Amino acid sequence: MDMEVSGHIVPRARQSHCILLIQVGPIESRIYSDFESVTDCCKGILKIYENYLGHLHNKEAMLTYEAASALRFVHDVKDIACLVYHEASGMYAPYPREWILEKLLMHFKRAQNALTNDHE
Repeated sequence: MDMEVSGHIVPRARQSHCILLIQVGPIESRIYSDFESVTDCCKGILKIYENYLGHLHNKEAMLTYEAASALRFVHDVKDIACLVYHEASGMYAPYPREWILEKLLMHFKRAQNALTNDHE
């Protein structure tokens, strides 16, 4: 469904199903998760990172972290990739760690912009 913004019809962004493949430690730590969109996948990666931090800090009630530390986590995990569905081809395309880091960085920038706009 399209939406109207300032008198212009803007097509709604397509949601691309995404499968996250991640291995944070030994081979037994391999997991996969599926998400309705790349944005949801970014949120899922951050949830995995938050769970990792909870393990390190004995599940403290309030954990805080900076974007750089979450990006470093993704950079340092043993293996990570995404499979993103492309409607035109009807196939999933693989994307490497660098692509995931780029998407996470964009996710953090959008979140920062939203916070900035809320405080104006």
